[in-house]
Amino acid sequence: MRRTAVVAVVVAGLVAGPLAIPALAATATITLNGSSASVSGSNVTVAGGAITITAPGSYEISGTLNNGQVKVDTAGAGTVEIVLKGAAITNQSSSPLYVANAQAVTVTLAAGTSNTLTDAATYTNADEPDATLFSAADLTVSGTGSLTVRANYQDGIVSKDDLVIQSGTITVNSVDDAIRGKDSLTINGGSLNVTSTGGDGIKSNETEAGKGVVNITNGTITVSVADDAIKGQNTLNISGGTINVTRSYEALEAMELTISGGRSTVVSSDDSVNAAEEGLNEFVTSTKAFIRVTGGTVVTNSGKDGFDSNGSLTLAGGTVVVNGPTSGARGGDGAFDASGTLSFNAGTVLGAGMTSLAVFNTVPANGQGWVAPVFSTNRSAGTIVHIVSGTTVLASYQAQKSFYEVVFSSNRITNGQSYDVYTGGSVSGTSTGGLYTSGSISGATKALTVTAGRYTRSRP
Repeated sequence: MRRTAVVAVVVAGLVAGPLAIPALAATATITLNGSSASVSGSNVTVAGGAITITAPGSYEISGTLNNGQVKVDTAGAGTVEIVLKGAAITNQSSSPLYVANAQAVTVTLAAGTSNTLTDAATYTNADEPDATLFSAADLTVSGTGSLTVRANYQDGIVSKDDLVIQSGTITVNSVDDAIRGKDSLTINGGSLNVTSTGGDGIKSNETEAGKGVVNITNGTITVSVADDAIKGQNTLNISGGTINVTRSYEALEAMELTISGGRSTVVSSDDSVNAAEEGLNEFVTSTKAFIRVTGGTVVTNSGKDGFDSNGSLTLAGGTVVVNGPTSGARGGDGAFDASGTLSFNAGTVLGAGMTSLAVFNTVPANGQGWVAPVFSTNRSAGTIVHIVSGTTVLASYQAQKSFYEVVFSSNRITNGQSYDVYTGGSVSGTSTGGLYTSGSISGATKALTVTAGRYTRSRP
């Protein structure tokens, strides 16, 4: 990563907002005409369908290129801005937009325009590029227009350094990874819809310490992929935005995973929120891996663990609802699975599944109160469960899936006190993953009495 580019971006951000890029004066206008292009301006060479930008500046591109490539190749100091203004670029043997060399590149999606990039199913080049939009330099995507990326070979949008998505309506359909920033990937806004038939959705994959980081501060993100939806090789930070994962193997994954804001609704066939240390046996407790939730809302529909940390798992704010596994051995996969310390410190937490607390260590003894009712028989989807103190309903949950166990933690629960658990009755108000803002035990049946802070699993 070229540090000078990062400094320039940060300075601009102090004036114009987070990671904003200053506007550049127009250097050239490139008009695509099917098989080639015409140019008004300087620092652009054209040889048939091969268009090369050779110096920093701003370059506006419009029209259609049926089989060719726009390439950036400059050793000059400064940013190259590519303004896509109704551009449709297809390459039948490689990548349609390739940044081979530059200090930094910004792709701006012009307001009111739709743009498409389509690559080949087989590349004739041996190494780079290997993505539809490939950059060997820091890359920023901004603007209010739209971009559709059709990745038929491997990845959709890739930067080998830092990748920042500021804004725009971006759709990526890929056969491998959809969007990847090797050193880091930051999403500050925009509307992203990504699909992959064989890879990950949004990721940063550098293993070096301090890199392999995904930051999501804002935006609307929809992901449907075969493998991991959003993955930071080392770190994943979610502080804002709306995330909707409709299909994944694991939905949110990193070694260090922090959620402090936003709303994440995720579906996974395996673990929904996972923290693991690369190369460490999954049955060994990691001193590096952790999951921390301090704010926001997270709702999971999990095939296996809802939250799984090979290190510590701390729930310290926000709202978390886990609709956990419905099959497998009880005591195995659960709503919350931690090899290290599990802590309930603040926030509202509800988890249901075959097992509620699949913990290696002892259950939480300090912090915020919690209850963990264990039913003697499997309860079906649609079952309503109430946690009650006297005649006061503290929580009402309508199960999205079948379950044996439930765990609930909030500032309304005090460890050591007894609470009644009812099934039936009704729910009302707003639902967050099945946890309703209100409910009634009228017509319900008292099923259990539990002591907060104690967990006793009855094997079937």
